[in-house]
Amino acid sequence: MSLFNELKRRKVFKVGITYLLIAWVVAQILELVFDSFGTPDWVLKSALVLLATGFLFALFFAWVFEITPEGIKSQQEVDQSQSITPQLIKSIRENKTANRLLNSIIYKSHSKDLANLDLVESILESSIRNNPIHGITGVLIVTETHFLQVLEGEFEPLNATFQKICLDKRHDTVQLISFTEIKERRFSEWAMHGIGLFDLNRELKLKLCLEFGEDQGNIRLPTTATEILHLMDMLLSEKTPGKDD
Repeated sequence: MSLFNELKRRKVFKVGITYLLIAWVVAQILELVFDSFGTPDWVLKSALVLLATGFLFALFFAWVFEITPEGIKSQQEVDQSQSITPQLIKSIRENKTANRLLNSIIYKSHSKDLANLDLVESILESSIRNNPIHGITGVLIVTETHFLQVLEGEFEPLNATFQKICLDKRHDTVQLISFTEIKERRFSEWAMHGIGLFDLNRELKLKLCLEFGEDQGNIRLPTTATEILHLMDMLLSEKTPGKDD
């Protein structure tokens, strides 16, 4: 980047021109005031020297610091590839507005103890009680060793709910698989629907193992959003035992 472009990017020219205009107006006012009161010439000259010194400081601060939406920062803390312009600030504001759009979270985690239907019931009871308040819907798959869950809702309540889930001591190794915007809910009819993959019949287990693979004789739980949603569709169509609201 040339020196001219860098001076322009850091708004040094803009600050300098603005300062000169303001300083000229201040100098005219001081001259009128000092003439009216018969102030010695050296006072006006001193004021002009201070204004000139201030011009140098204004250029220096324009070069070293930059005003951002987070406040005044040094140039080292600001992304040098772009300037904080009204267009960028507008874009940031638009992104905040976009947070009100629907989002979907998909995660996988490891159960600390062997999971069972009682645990599924406990999780569903809490979810069905709290999720409608925050406008959250979704599906939970539980095996003896793992959880797979899809949550849908607006950004802020969805993000807050996921943070609480991460702190739940009943599981660990929480793996966020996707956090994306969606046009519409996939599981809008359920505050939370639970599917427990325990004691599956031979036919369904074989079908799922052929589709997703095996892991020590059990179904290999997928780790991509596409595969997880496909698994959920298959299980829901099979009417696997579970509980909804």
